[in-house]
Amino acid sequence: MLASEFENHLRRFLRILRKEKTILIKNQTAKLAAIVSQKETFVAVFEQYQAAITPTIQQLISEIQTQQAENLLLTQQAMSYQNMLMTTIKNNMQPASGTYSKYKQPAQPVQTMLVDREV
Repeated sequence: MLASEFENHLRRFLRILRKEKTILIKNQTAKLAAIVSQKETFVAVFEQYQAAITPTIQQLISEIQTQQAENLLLTQQAMSYQNMLMTTIKNNMQPASGTYSKYKQPAQPVQTMLVDREV
């Protein structure tokens, strides 16, 4: 494979990573599986390349690494948010109790907070 062909593969891979970033920002998880399968097709191409690394290839690889780091951070942020949301909902769920307390007063509802006040 020529260096110019490899550069074209790197550019296409970078476009896919940028598309993945947009999908992660917009929280469109249904489209994420298709992006992952597109990325998998490039593994064989990257493993087979044996020619010299040109400055253009080095620059593209650097951009790809930066974009992958951004996408990883976006993924971790989304997972952290989901975990925090589920933990908050779980902690605020109370077991069902009787309608009235022992003082013949209706039970007061517990307010649900989605913001953790502890810092």
